[in-house]
Amino acid sequence: MLISLTVNNFAIAEQLTVDFNSGMTAITGETGAGKSIALDALGLALGNRGDSGMVKHGADKADIYALFDISQLKHVQAWLVEQELDDCDNTECLLRRVLSAEGRSRAFINGKPCKLSMQAEIGSMLVDIHSQHAHHQLMKNEHHQVLLDAFNNKPKLLDSTRKHYSNWQKTKHAIAQLIRSNEAADTRKDYLEFQLDEFEQLAISKNEYLQLELQHKKIANAAALTDACQLGLNLCREGDENIHRLLSQTLSAIAPLSTDSEDLKEAEELLQSALIQVEEAAHSIRNAADNIGSSSDLPAIEARLQQFHDLARKHKVPAADLLMQQEALQQELDNIVNADQNLLKLEAQAKQQLDEFNTYAIKLTKARAIAAKALSKGIQEKLSLLGMRHCQFNCELNTNENTPSALGHDHVEFLVSTNPGQPAAPLNKIASGGELSRISLAIQVITATSSTVPSLVFDEVDVGIGGATSEVVGKLLRELGNCAQIISVTHQAQVASQANQHYLVKKSSKNTSTQTSMQVLDKEGRINEIARMLGGVEITATTKQHAKEMLCL
Repeated sequence: MLISLTVNNFAIAEQLTVDFNSGMTAITGETGAGKSIALDALGLALGNRGDSGMVKHGADKADIYALFDISQLKHVQAWLVEQELDDCDNTECLLRRVLSAEGRSRAFINGKPCKLSMQAEIGSMLVDIHSQHAHHQLMKNEHHQVLLDAFNNKPKLLDSTRKHYSNWQKTKHAIAQLIRSNEAADTRKDYLEFQLDEFEQLAISKNEYLQLELQHKKIANAAALTDACQLGLNLCREGDENIHRLLSQTLSAIAPLSTDSEDLKEAEELLQSALIQVEEAAHSIRNAADNIGSSSDLPAIEARLQQFHDLARKHKVPAADLLMQQEALQQELDNIVNADQNLLKLEAQAKQQLDEFNTYAIKLTKARAIAAKALSKGIQEKLSLLGMRHCQFNCELNTNENTPSALGHDHVEFLVSTNPGQPAAPLNKIASGGELSRISLAIQVITATSSTVPSLVFDEVDVGIGGATSEVVGKLLRELGNCAQIISVTHQAQVASQANQHYLVKKSSKNTSTQTSMQVLDKEGRINEIARMLGGVEITATTKQHAKEMLCL
């Protein structure tokens, strides 16, 4: 649950620190005092988008901290460990959001920088915010399915249905692409066979082009190479005063004396090594001379190279890469030839994926059908408590396996009849503003009972509701506080009087600066605030007495 919220330089709040308890907390204050500032700041800490206009005028940045107790939330602990964002004992989680006056934003989890999407992901596990604008969403049929699935609380089944639908769609897309490709395949096939025929006639062998270039270079430089080789042989072995003979003479002169001198012994060994290396060098020079090739081979080599260059220009690739180009063309031709077989494989894969999707979609339909009945019954009961006992509510589930989607086979629509004998019709065609507010509240209360999120925020959801109905709303929220932490921003005394904890929001002006503050109320403070909410500006003994009677202390 939410332990505390610290707000610095956000909107008109210079500094706020609010500690929260379990059960139900009410936040009240006069119109314009800034009752929703704390919740807006909390939303930022939970990963909502922000902008520079949220930073208090004159400040460099807004800084928000939200501390949560996660000692009982094993799935949150596991997520933090998986993301390497856990702290030492993993019993608390600190979310921090910094928003600069220039519009830059930074997010932190347990003091470690993170992506805003990660903060939003963990935020959705910790707090669920129900706003006063929720009834506007009820006008959209697609939102009805979202609400039913939230109440159904089968996220793994829903995710599996989405995943198998996505796999099926990807394969269908691949099939469509392959069919489009096959339409032009015959023309392309003939052209590829013509191109490959040219390659086959050329009969390229591996590294042939590089070897031809090297051989051509040798023959073109044959005279210079022959002269160099002959000179090398003369100097090393075949000339009158060659190196080999001179070394041998030197060795003969010092060898008899090497036993008497360590220096001569070393010189003898070096000369022996030099003789061997000179002999090997001469052998290499002879091989080079023998492999120079005949100038009579030059026309054939040049003709072969010209074939390489002609084909390379045609395919716009380096001549050395022609074999690679041939392999690519052959692969493309093989794909076309095997297209029918590939199409059959893809179609079989698509059928299997559709069957897998249908398996999960059918399971989801069965679960939704059970949940729809429970949701209709629960909302019906809450509407009766909210003064709409003649209202008939039905969560209608229409299933059509011929129109699959990522959400399965189902289409969900909320139907209502607000008067006896009146046929049920869509919400946007039959409910008035006040009726819609109460229906929205009933739905939010019922869906909240199935929520796994530990903290539920209700931001002025009692707008358009008054009198005895407001008292019922307060009791419903207090009842929810037995299984989750409830934070309610309200303008109804009947709702605030049911809270276990009560915060008063005040706005004050000093010089040219406006400040907002929040203070927790004691018993006397709560009596005065409830009396103010009941009687307006002037608090009389009668309104105070009424406030005492209303308070659940």
